[in-house]
Amino acid sequence: MISFGVFETFGAGLLILGFGYLLSKLRIFSVLCLPAAVLGGVFALSVLVLFSYFFELKISFDESPKESLLLAFFASLGLGIDFSKKSNFSKNFFIFLGLCTFIMVLQNLLGITIISLFDKQKELGLIAGSISLSGSFGMGAFWSQVLKTEPHNITNALDISIACATFGVLFGSVLGAPLGAFLIEKFVLKKENSRFESKEKSHSQKELGTELGNALVLFFSKKELKNTIISVLLLAFCVLCASVIKLFISLPAIIFALIFAFMLRVLCYFFGVNLAHKNLALLGNFCLALFLALALMSIDLKALLDIGLPLFVLLCLELVLMLFFVFFITFRVFGRDYEAALLSAAQCGLCLGATPIALANLEKLELRFFSSKSALAILCLSGVFFIDFINVLVIWLFLSFV
Repeated sequence: MISFGVFETFGAGLLILGFGYLLSKLRIFSVLCLPAAVLGGVFALSVLVLFSYFFELKISFDESPKESLLLAFFASLGLGIDFSKKSNFSKNFFIFLGLCTFIMVLQNLLGITIISLFDKQKELGLIAGSISLSGSFGMGAFWSQVLKTEPHNITNALDISIACATFGVLFGSVLGAPLGAFLIEKFVLKKENSRFESKEKSHSQKELGTELGNALVLFFSKKELKNTIISVLLLAFCVLCASVIKLFISLPAIIFALIFAFMLRVLCYFFGVNLAHKNLALLGNFCLALFLALALMSIDLKALLDIGLPLFVLLCLELVLMLFFVFFITFRVFGRDYEAALLSAAQCGLCLGATPIALANLEKLELRFFSSKSALAILCLSGVFFIDFINVLVIWLFLSFV
């Protein structure tokens, strides 16, 4: 057993992310539109599994860097808001939220139906439904405490939820962006038939698509050095405040990071303080990519292998349901245009994995094709502030009837 500390874990994440970036240049992965973090994370996970199986060598990683990286990413989103551009996304936001609620209900209905055929407790269907898929690890940990008690008495609820969430994260990462790319190319969704305001790649997206050397030149350029320092300091302040407040209020820290960042962005706007938006985009997306690489390489596949046949069959059917729903409902409800493809890929990551997975899928598609401020705003607002609360209500209603 080898345990990696904070610095070793961070260094390993950088190496894996760099290797994933090299893999993403291969034609097969470029066509599939898989993010570099996903490629690197899955490759590292495969290597670790082989080491564990053949050499009985297990490596554990420090979990603390992941939360800070995620907080930094969401803080960069809040600080990077551009008040000079307006985005009409209110109607699409409520539609997207309604579709996500609908798929959560379908996940639970399918879970209860299939698990009943195997003569198992119906609560297991909820664990393999919206608790672990739309809710991911956090929601699974919360509800497992409830399901361990009377009258449910599922003593291994936490282990099952971790395995189901692992399944969702893996397939939400691997399938989301390729699905979006397939829809864009199959229906030839070029920029002229998209509804959103940005017809070309934004400057930040262009920079994000350049080589690492050009990105470093931009980040440390003398022209924006002052703005970059201010931006990084504000970013660090948001991460620190969110981490402290989380100790006193039982809500996800990313909510506080986004709120603090938005408040600071408003103050900067009114007082005329300029921020380095390009550098914030670079730094934020780097933090997201590194978080995703660390999250994937830290997955416990043993829990997934021990899940059992009934739950494995159910999870496969949940995956089919998600792909069917995204392709035949979400994509068509939003008008079968470019933004519809982006939101479909985002929903695949959001309702199978988690908000960071959905954001990574969206970022990869925007880097390859075109950017959409509207799609990003819809995903952030729904994924950070509303999805979990709606999911809690849906689960509570199902548990009441079960």
